Amino acid sequence: MVDYLTLDDDKLLHRLFTEEDCLPREAADEFLKRSERMIKPLSDIVQEEMNWTKDRPEFWAPIHAVFILGAIGVQAAIPPLIMAIKWSDKYNVDWVFEAFPAIFGKIGMPAREGLRQLVQDKEQNWYVRTIALQGMAAITLKNPEIAGDIFSSIHSLAMNKEEDMDFRVQAANILLDFVCIEYKESLLAFCQEEKKFREEETFFFVSFDEGDLEKTFSQGKKRINLYKRDWLSFYDKEHIRDRQKRWERERNESSAREGDQWEEEEIVKPVVRSTSKIGRNEPCSCGSGKKYKKCCMGKDKTTPDM
Repeated sequence: MVDYLTLDDDKLLHRLFTEEDCLPREAADEFLKRSERMIKPLSDIVQEEMNWTKDRPEFWAPIHAVFILGAIGVQAAIPPLIMAIKWSDKYNVDWVFEAFPAIFGKIGMPAREGLRQLVQDKEQNWYVRTIALQGMAAITLKNPEIAGDIFSSIHSLAMNKEEDMDFRVQAANILLDFVCIEYKESLLAFCQEEKKFREEETFFFVSFDEGDLEKTFSQGKKRINLYKRDWLSFYDKEHIRDRQKRWERERNESSAREGDQWEEEEIVKPVVRSTSKIGRNEPCSCGSGKKYKKCCMGKDKTTPDM
């Protein structure tokens, strides 16, 4: 068993590249104990684009670096974490996507300006800007005195017809997550706007509807687990064990599929599209295994009849 306390900084950092998703909590805690002197090497890992493109085991290094930098949570960690949003989106490293809001919520006010600039950067795609917007919303949990300003800005983006519709939907969903009842009427109007937009684009899935809105406001219960999640639970023994079981199960299923005998000619079945709402965090109906917001949302349109 490794005694992480006895490892020098270089050897401890090397473990990020070799332990895959089995790095234990003891290692993460040792990084936190050495926090100040670990900020730069962890930042270097995160900001180096090539680290986001590697295969196993090096694949996991930038993920660990994001989680640990987020837990250190000082101002110096903000620029590399914002860069990590861009790299993780570009290379679809979804292990960190849903940790970002809680990470920036923990950092709090020092992260506000950097996130605001990312939200305003229209050269970024809608999902990068959404993560930044979620981070800003998460800051209000620790700093409720700025909630009015933050949610007013989010509302303005949701109602701005010059913005990308998918980004507007995500902004509206943040208002719904935090049960911003003062914006109920404009959100109801937005439901109709999005429905019309999707129909005109021959896109049969709607992301935001009156049913969800009325239910959320009638119950008055915030949906903020995303914004306050404990991302360091990734290093808990039970989570490590569950992941290894998952990988073993998937390997077995893959082997079984490879052993099946397939007919030479595959029967092509027609695609049946549902007109019901698909939540942004639900599995995409195309069967990719990805969440809807990172797969077919905004692009899975029907092909016009020829």
